[in-house]
Amino acid sequence: MSYENRHAFNDGKILLYTRNGNPTYQARLSIPGLENYVVKSTKRTNLMEARAAAEILYNEYWYKARNGLETGTNTFETLYKRWLTANTVGLSDHRLKYITGTARRYLLPYFGKYAVSQISDSLIEKYWDWRRNLWASDAGKERINTARRQRATPANPHKSKLGNVATVPANKSLSMEQTVLRQIFAWAVRTGTMTKMPHVKVTLPKQIGVGRRPAFTVPEFLALREYLRKWAGEATEGDNLKGSSNPVHIYHRRLLRNYVLFMQASGLRPNEARQLRWRDMTRMKDRNGREQMVLSISPSTKTGARLCVPLHHALSIVDDMKKQNARTEPEDFVFSDRNSKPIENFGKTFKQVLKDSGLLHDSFGRERVIYSLRHTYATFRIAGSQISAGDLAANMGTSPAIVHRHYNHTTVAQRADIHGGEVRMLDGGSMAFSMPPRSGKDENELEKQLRENGSPA
Repeated sequence: MSYENRHAFNDGKILLYTRNGNPTYQARLSIPGLENYVVKSTKRTNLMEARAAAEILYNEYWYKARNGLETGTNTFETLYKRWLTANTVGLSDHRLKYITGTARRYLLPYFGKYAVSQISDSLIEKYWDWRRNLWASDAGKERINTARRQRATPANPHKSKLGNVATVPANKSLSMEQTVLRQIFAWAVRTGTMTKMPHVKVTLPKQIGVGRRPAFTVPEFLALREYLRKWAGEATEGDNLKGSSNPVHIYHRRLLRNYVLFMQASGLRPNEARQLRWRDMTRMKDRNGREQMVLSISPSTKTGARLCVPLHHALSIVDDMKKQNARTEPEDFVFSDRNSKPIENFGKTFKQVLKDSGLLHDSFGRERVIYSLRHTYATFRIAGSQISAGDLAANMGTSPAIVHRHYNHTTVAQRADIHGGEVRMLDGGSMAFSMPPRSGKDENELEKQLRENGSPA
């Protein structure tokens, strides 16, 4: 685009010009207090009439800028950048990473070019429809398939995470995006960028029960553990699963195998494990004189710094990891590649392993993911011990209410000896309830299986 018939007025604050042979004059206005030029059509082909129209426009924008009124020159993109600059200090690394990723993938592609004054309730309502259909569309599916075909290279070590994106967003994901939009718009209102708070409310389909990620049952997890043993190149005579002979492949396969075992034994969130360094693992004696491992969770994770004590067999898992990993200095990441760079995401390979082992879906058809290992930890802890919701919540970095909401079904099964008592009819028509006597076993079957099968070897 080239400027034609340029004419400057008011010390260059008003620039009139035509372009591409069109005789209508455009006005470029430099308004004090606004970062960018205001560019408007004068809708005039006569120079004097165009100058008069431009001066009227200039005075209108000058008044709005001087009095803090919306000028229409702020787009959502500029609003987001200003909000991020003003609020970055107060955000945890985990929260900052989530917000910037969400903005890059969803908020900016949809809202980015709209002027703040154009952001209406109806525009936001249409966002939720766009968001739900984004990855289910033909273009969205093609982007996902392209991402899945990508391979990390030395020149491009970071693969796109679109290969793991859910085709239909979960209610939780939409609720979190709703929170981000509300934060941005509320800040815009407080700073005078917007005159009123738009209505930001996603309509979620009614959900029956609690939307928990599926866990593994004990037989399923033991089957997964056995599959990973063979897959990681530890096949023995009689195994029919062929392992890899490539040293790099074997390293990464064993790393994933140990990661799966460790995540189930600790209940960590993926980002907590990703930031874990060898210095964060210490050992101590508990009150019974038994050696335990203590993990120091990074303060930059979702819920901040805390201590976590994994299941006892995590000690043998970590010992095995140290034998296989040459990078075990205190500052080295526990789950890293052979160049000591942390593994960003095991999700794609884990999904393929679950497919190949026939364990991708639970009995209700729900797809298992890395986070399912955290839920498996919680389920096993409740089902296999008398741990309280408060103690379990503290170890997992969550609240007792969340534990009760997501794992109440496990508590019911755990108390089967109470729920499965006997009702007897007495003389006179009354009823009596009795419970069968306890077996007196010091260790239930679940704890025994995990203890005996917990070590990688």
